[in-house]
Amino acid sequence: MKTSVYIDNNVWDFLFARKIDLSAELPNSEFCLCMTREAEFEIPPIPEEKADLKKFIENTIQKCVIEPHSYFGFYDPSHSAEEQRVGGFNEGEWASAEEVAFMEQQKTRLGAVKKQSTKLYKNEADISIAARAAHSIVITLDKKTGPINDAYKQGGKVVFLNDFDPSGLTLKEFILNSI
Repeated sequence: MKTSVYIDNNVWDFLFARKIDLSAELPNSEFCLCMTREAEFEIPPIPEEKADLKKFIENTIQKCVIEPHSYFGFYDPSHSAEEQRVGGFNEGEWASAEEVAFMEQQKTRLGAVKKQSTKLYKNEADISIAARAAHSIVITLDKKTGPINDAYKQGGKVVFLNDFDPSGLTLKEFILNSI
């Protein structure tokens, strides 16, 4: 059985700066690399001055066959068709009771105004990826107070890559030793 690893958007800069090839570090034979639907919204607004980073992200997504995973849900008329967060039948995944409870608990952190560049509410992407830590590994650099840190404190499988460099481990070793 493959180990699911969700990639927080802030990890892309980290991987790019270190020239880490995810397909070699976390091979498809052992790992299922994932991103949330909300994380997908954060890639197009990457500024033109970071074109190399954006190309790295797009190439990695294609090479590693990283597809956005959305929860099952029905069309939300408050979002355009392109901005839907959930997937319908044969698209969305069922949220576990733990994931639903975590998201309900985190609703107070959700902002009221969408950010123009990403079309996401404040903390929306963090809540979505943090909920996945109930059953999957989440790799992040986000140690600040918020949904991801809450998931970690509640026993979620969150791996903070902040201490990766001095560890001397491969990315795979670091992740597996951290859960």
